[in-house]
Amino acid sequence: MNRMLRATVVVCLLAGFMGPGAVLCAAQTGSHSTTPPAAQAPAREAWQKEFDRICSRTQEAMSFSEEELASLIQRCDALAPQIEKLDETRRKVYLGRLHMCRGLYAYVLESKRNQKK
Repeated sequence: MNRMLRATVVVCLLAGFMGPGAVLCAAQTGSHSTTPPAAQAPAREAWQKEFDRICSRTQEAMSFSEEELASLIQRCDALAPQIEKLDETRRKVYLGRLHMCRGLYAYVLESKRNQKK
C-alpha cells in the first residue's frame, strides 16, 4: 500500500469507527480500491464486526447494567489478541480504540458499583 493511501486509511480510521463514515471518508479523499464494492462487504473480517458491535455502544454505557458492562469488558479482552495479529498500522489504531472502549466500560462499571456502597 503506498504511503498516501496508508495515510488516508489511518485518517479515516481515526476520524470515526469503521462503518458508513469510513466509506464516506475514503470516497471523499479519492482513494480507490481494486476490489469491487460488492466483493468488499462479504470480506469484512469477523474481528472487525465484533469490534463494531462492542465499541459502537459507548454512547449508551451509562444505561447498561453491571452484567452488561462486565460482558462488554470481557468481549474487549477476548478481541484484543485477534487485533494484535493485524498489520502494524491497523493494530495500533484498533488496539488503541479498543483500549479506550474498554476503559470507558470499566469506568462506568466501577462508578455503578461505588454508587451502591
